[in-house]
Amino acid sequence: MLASVLASVVYLALGYGARSFEAYCPFGGVESLWGLLTNGEFSCALGPLNLSVMIAVLALALVAKKSFCGWACPIGFLGELAGRLGGRFWKWRPLVPSKADGWLKLLRYVVLAVALFFTYRAGELVLRGYDPFYLVFSAFGHGSAGWLSVVVLVALALGAFLVPMFFCRYLCPMGAVFDPFSRLGLIRVRRDQGKCTACGNCGRACPQRIPVHQLHTVRHRDCTNCLECLDACPEKGVLELRVGR
Repeated sequence: MLASVLASVVYLALGYGARSFEAYCPFGGVESLWGLLTNGEFSCALGPLNLSVMIAVLALALVAKKSFCGWACPIGFLGELAGRLGGRFWKWRPLVPSKADGWLKLLRYVVLAVALFFTYRAGELVLRGYDPFYLVFSAFGHGSAGWLSVVVLVALALGAFLVPMFFCRYLCPMGAVFDPFSRLGLIRVRRDQGKCTACGNCGRACPQRIPVHQLHTVRHRDCTNCLECLDACPEKGVLELRVGR
């Protein structure tokens, strides 16, 4: 599914679709809210489709947590591929300490606040030059910041190579928007404690470093229902995706 989403975005980015690839960005819906509330207008290149996609993915988060990130986000997919590639080159790549990992995740709230502040203040998408989604699929198009944009994208790529899902975990502003909705998501991974052998494979397989092997139900805000933990579990029926609390 992720490959088809990536192909669709590339198709739009090449100019073959009726709309720009930016029209399908859910964060554009968040960026448009202030202009709609104050002036009744969408900011810059944003439009009704951005708002519709935002509402749809937030509703999805209430049902299936951050499944959009795990199953439909093209930047998340590229980050996952970079992480897998990094794993092939770095058998013992550096592991961010758990406490530092938790603090670093707060950066996405800072990015969210900065992005909305400057967008709402200027009425323009002033952070385009630092947005990996825009830089990758526009090929450093209008709004990019020249060499600074190149440096930012290279740094993010290196980060994803060293730390799985680097941008998604620490810097994605849409991930920050998802967080409160994701905690309420009804479709969750559950662990049968009676059948579990506590091998820890599920926790090690999780790209978000969620200790699945220690939880009965995965309510963690970062869970994307990617099912990597289910694939890693050697015992049948220990981990399942279920609806409910």
